[in-house]
Amino acid sequence: MQALVLVGGFGTRLRPLTYHVPKAMVPIANVPFIERFVDYLEANGITHIVFAMGYLPDPIANHLAKRNGKAKYEFVVEEQPLDTGGAIKNAEPLLGDRFFVFNGDVLTTIPLREMLRAHEQKDALVTIALTAVDDPSRYGVVVTDNDGRVQAFVEKPPKETAPSNLINAGIYLYEREVLQHIPAGQPYSVERGLYPKLLKMGAPFYAVAFLNDYWLDIGKVEHYLQANFDVLSGKVPLPVRGREVQGGVWIGEGVQIAPTATVRPPVLLGDGCIVEDGATVGPFAVLGHRVIVKRGAQVREAVLWDECVIGKGAIVVRCILGAQCEVENDAVVEPDRAYGCGERITAGVAA
Repeated sequence: MQALVLVGGFGTRLRPLTYHVPKAMVPIANVPFIERFVDYLEANGITHIVFAMGYLPDPIANHLAKRNGKAKYEFVVEEQPLDTGGAIKNAEPLLGDRFFVFNGDVLTTIPLREMLRAHEQKDALVTIALTAVDDPSRYGVVVTDNDGRVQAFVEKPPKETAPSNLINAGIYLYEREVLQHIPAGQPYSVERGLYPKLLKMGAPFYAVAFLNDYWLDIGKVEHYLQANFDVLSGKVPLPVRGREVQGGVWIGEGVQIAPTATVRPPVLLGDGCIVEDGATVGPFAVLGHRVIVKRGAQVREAVLWDECVIGKGAIVVRCILGAQCEVENDAVVEPDRAYGCGERITAGVAA
């Protein structure tokens, strides 16, 4: 089976983290997202993966070039932003008779073979995966008939009047024929252009709901944090790299935890981390490699990338710190936001 993964976006909702790091490379529990995503594809029988790239393509390609995976990897880079449909059309020379398409920011366990079976049973041109959410008002709701045939898309309906809580999960299965309905060499959206066109044509366009499988769009700060915490808690069944020294506490090589420091699970400490006396880490904290948490500091509900330094008595809660951030002594970091790589956060001021 073949897959096309759309990883060309700017990652604007995760800025400033993504000014220098493509969204596909942000770490989920200290493993680049793209690596976890490719693991998922290969485990689901995908043998050929095409990556549609645009913004900051080199870190993605270089990382995958080092991977000894089961699938064949190919890359196509767009010269200008082409949106979802334009990126798919741009990859046409590398695509076969049938292929999956993925938004490249979805962490999921949706079973692809089950989706393929439904697609074949319906003799569909396009099949899309659906997932259930508590509040569909932030998404595009998909309306189907009793046979699963798509009837309509309702964009961001009020929660109380939404026709369903089933949304587009950003996973599609296409027959090659669908490419003839996408214009070449220009930005084009499958959601706003292709799918309404297929409905108007009466094409065999179906959807399959996956109600019991994990799904999360990691492209927002709160969702990115949640993805990391869901790995630590086991809500999404992904491996945690490190040695589990007690229930829910994983540490890498060369970690130093002072005798009077407190580590509250679930917590992941990357290689070479140092937690000094009186410091508290966790619950729900992911520390990248060589992070230093100094005396009396507190880190919880946070994700810290490599080589951050947390000053004495500082408080870091519910935020993301990019690599090599420095939090000064006694600083209180503003929650519910991300800080770019190399930022310095001073006492009394969240920079």
